[in-house]
Amino acid sequence: MFTLDSWSADDYDNLTEYLKSNADLKYRDFHSSLVPDTESNSIIGIRMPIMRKIAKEISKGNAREFLDISQTEYYEQRIISALVMGLIKTESFDDFVSLVNAFVPKINNWAVCDGFCAGLKEVNKYKKEFFDFLSNYLEIKNEWYIRFAFVIMLNYYLESEFIDDVLARCDSVNSDKYYILMAQAWMLATAYAKQKEKTHKYFLNNNLNDATFNKAIQKCIESRRVTDDDKKFLRTLKRHK
Repeated sequence: MFTLDSWSADDYDNLTEYLKSNADLKYRDFHSSLVPDTESNSIIGIRMPIMRKIAKEISKGNAREFLDISQTEYYEQRIISALVMGLIKTESFDDFVSLVNAFVPKINNWAVCDGFCAGLKEVNKYKKEFFDFLSNYLEIKNEWYIRFAFVIMLNYYLESEFIDDVLARCDSVNSDKYYILMAQAWMLATAYAKQKEKTHKYFLNNNLNDATFNKAIQKCIESRRVTDDDKKFLRTLKRHK
């Protein structure tokens, strides 16, 4: 239905109307509670499997033209664009970065951010180049740009080759923004499970603010991938005012 050789404004309107006609209002109300920073009237109420199916159909046609005319009025429009972006096979690093740069400004909540990052498998094609490029996002004073960089590092760069630089980048960001703080904490807890020795040393000597540090420790303690003995020690590191 949505595998098109070209996309017009009318085609996109048809997609939006299709989404509205398949709205699950109970799911909309439930999902609205999970993304509190998003106005409920901008969520149609489409479950992820349906959006994945639509994105897959779109990707078999002219996916780039779809992205060019995609809109951001509704949460689902952003998610479908993120999914389509993840299915495009890029021609070069510059091509990849161009697509990423076009989408990142559309991120307006954690779900769009994290879903986009998880599906962006083309990162693996340009691993070193994109890691270097990511530092640009950490320098932009925007909560979603910075979270994007951290969640990308969480998904693709918690490896021995990159872990030192990942931890250094984490240490360079001192923010009280909730979604940045949570991304740092989540990334560090995952790093502790995957790169324990270096992350352990980092926990002993870092420049994180107290809120971020304590949230990272909490995430480690909640993780099933951290041993009980390590959790016992990590509890002793929590900072108290």
